[in-house]
Amino acid sequence: MTSTILTLPELSEYSVEHLGKRRELIFKGEEFTNFEFFDLSRRLQQSLSNLGLSNGDVVIMCLNNHPMVFPVFQGIFRTGGIAVPVMFSVTAWEMAYILSNSKAKAVITDKAGIERVREAVAGQDQIEWIAILGGDDNLEGNVPEHSLDRLFKNDPAENFANIDQDDVAMMLYTAGTTGKPKGVMLTHRNLIHSAKAASITSELDRLEQPQIIVSSLPMAHIFGVAVMNTGMLTPKRLVDGYTVQMEWFDPDIFLSLIQEHRATAITVVPTMLVFLINHPRINEFDLTSLADVVSGAAPLPIELAEAFCKLADISHIRVIYGCTECTGIATTVLASDTYRPGSAGRAFPGVGVQIVDEHDNPLPAGKNGEIVVNGPSVMKGYLNNPQETTETLRNGWLHTGDIGYLDSEGYLFVVDRKKDMIIKGGENIYPSELEEIMYQHDAVAEVAVVGKPDPVFGESVVAFVVPKPGQTPLEKEIIDFVKAKISSFKAPANIHFVDSIPKSLVGKILKRELREIVIESKN
Repeated sequence: MTSTILTLPELSEYSVEHLGKRRELIFKGEEFTNFEFFDLSRRLQQSLSNLGLSNGDVVIMCLNNHPMVFPVFQGIFRTGGIAVPVMFSVTAWEMAYILSNSKAKAVITDKAGIERVREAVAGQDQIEWIAILGGDDNLEGNVPEHSLDRLFKNDPAENFANIDQDDVAMMLYTAGTTGKPKGVMLTHRNLIHSAKAASITSELDRLEQPQIIVSSLPMAHIFGVAVMNTGMLTPKRLVDGYTVQMEWFDPDIFLSLIQEHRATAITVVPTMLVFLINHPRINEFDLTSLADVVSGAAPLPIELAEAFCKLADISHIRVIYGCTECTGIATTVLASDTYRPGSAGRAFPGVGVQIVDEHDNPLPAGKNGEIVVNGPSVMKGYLNNPQETTETLRNGWLHTGDIGYLDSEGYLFVVDRKKDMIIKGGENIYPSELEEIMYQHDAVAEVAVVGKPDPVFGESVVAFVVPKPGQTPLEKEIIDFVKAKISSFKAPANIHFVDSIPKSLVGKILKRELREIVIESKN
């Protein structure tokens, strides 16, 4: 029956009809049902339509974790609009670029983000309105502001817009090691397939009791959409399951919620496991209800995985490997799999994974090469960037830039990530973005940014700077300059002032040598 579901509005309508009323989310002790979310999404759809939103229009979402994130997503999808979630830690400088590049028509935010949004929209004539969760109406300014709470009170729309499965539903901004952030266009087809594949690999048919999940990962992002959509595919016999969503990650509260709800599953990034394992009272919490621990967004060290498995008395952690360009799914470890240390599992249903050489020729098992992916979860392309799209989507395959190998049974082992990208606490940090900012400093002649292994966050950010002649900038001065323009989480932890930066014969910076330097150094 689900094979006839082609778009996200169809998925939500199917779920309500098939599952009936169910508890879907608990947030700060308050329960929310699927019926509530569905009703609110239809009311918001009508309000958004009244504000002129229609097929193909872009709406930026900058929201902290909150239950209303789900009906905001659904309300946008039902109009045929395109949701562009940005992390709540984004700066006005970063948001302004996304607003301009995406030609966004509107922004939905909350009281925590409104000042940044106001700064980012200044001078951007294409922005028609802002909606604020917990905010008030102010329709007299240069950009009218609407109370999102009031927009949720409109009469509900009867029908959703005419949408094709290959229409873009969502865009996420990401970047490689060169150039500005790119808008990854994900279609209804991409997101529906991702939800179905995730549901299958969760092996729900093996569960003897409803799944209770505890999570603190960002709702207004690809993860939140995945949780929302996959939840709509819950089998009827497991309808009593639900998700406990935290506003932000706090190890003590996270552990308490697992124990309180007898959670059967948690979703984490490796950095969270570091904090949990090192919690001073970890042995006071009962984690024995856990059966499924899902980790993604960054490589999971074997030692870390095994330490948490021992605490939770489980055989292994279900690792997910993927990237934004393939809707976050490429391979995964199944709960029923035999433990294979370091493996990222096998391909999701409907997804193809290969290892290729520098000429795009497939490599045999055990041979290192570039990981490439194909299937219905692969993006439509990069927004207004045909050159990058053509380069990334070659010969019917998405070229991830990651290095790995497949064993004889098709299990993936990721050897290295994209050469220069830094992953700190599960968040991608792109050196070129930082370098571009640092080049704006009057005292910087040349700069290169690399990652350094970090026992808590996975990696920290280190910059090499060649000062301009006669200039002697201070480390704090450069770091504060970066923090003023970008999320402080991304800023360098250390600056190495050097006379020159190593380069190849053709002038390419040898970041491999820089990484070796920071590993050997104390800073």
